[in-house]
Amino acid sequence: MKITSLQHPIVKHFVALRKDSAYRKEKHSLVLIGDHLIQEYPFPIKCLLTQEPVSRMAESTYIVTEEILQKIAGLGTFTGMIAEVDLPQEQNVEDKKRVLILDQIQDPGNLGTLVRTAVALGWDAVIATPGTVDFFNDKAIRASQGTIFRLPFAYRTAEEIVSWIQEMKIHLFVADMTGVSLEEQTFPIPLALVLSNEGQGVAPWAKKMGTRVTIALQNNIESLNVAIAGAILLYKMHERL
Repeated sequence: MKITSLQHPIVKHFVALRKDSAYRKEKHSLVLIGDHLIQEYPFPIKCLLTQEPVSRMAESTYIVTEEILQKIAGLGTFTGMIAEVDLPQEQNVEDKKRVLILDQIQDPGNLGTLVRTAVALGWDAVIATPGTVDFFNDKAIRASQGTIFRLPFAYRTAEEIVSWIQEMKIHLFVADMTGVSLEEQTFPIPLALVLSNEGQGVAPWAKKMGTRVTIALQNNIESLNVAIAGAILLYKMHERL
């Protein structure tokens, strides 16, 4: 079937999936934008939009115009495929040994980069607190290069995290400029690392329960972008287990 109208219900559906986290949850779906993400996606595809017939199997495939692809992608210029797939479900992360906690991280590019780094360095799971951008925001998915599909994830409140830390005897570490230098700290497992919103700083519950660690900086640089700092911490903590 071919779609040429920007007002077609399927086009509106795809745009809503990209823009609206609540709509994604209601429909139990999300969009993958771009050939690379779609080719890497290992599960069945519900619906595929493309300008030309392709061999990738989907429950339904529509031939659409470049204008429609650009409207859905929201990238200005775009050519390629766009797919609708099942929204992944939260998983059990309570028994994981190396867990990244993202506390009110609001920039999807930072979140996606941190997820990708955690996967690359062998961390076991990621938890997001309320106020953190959706794991399946389209920009977050692109920044993660789809690695969020390979990392167990969960959404947890501060109270739930505190209870888990106490019950499972998790060694909690918190990134903070006033903390102990990485070089002076050991990292026993099971452990969790909290990375916080750059503007708001470390949440009181994390400060109270965690050991604060920092990266020694030079040349009067006061801080690093959370994705860069997080990558250094994830690497060094994994290296020194």
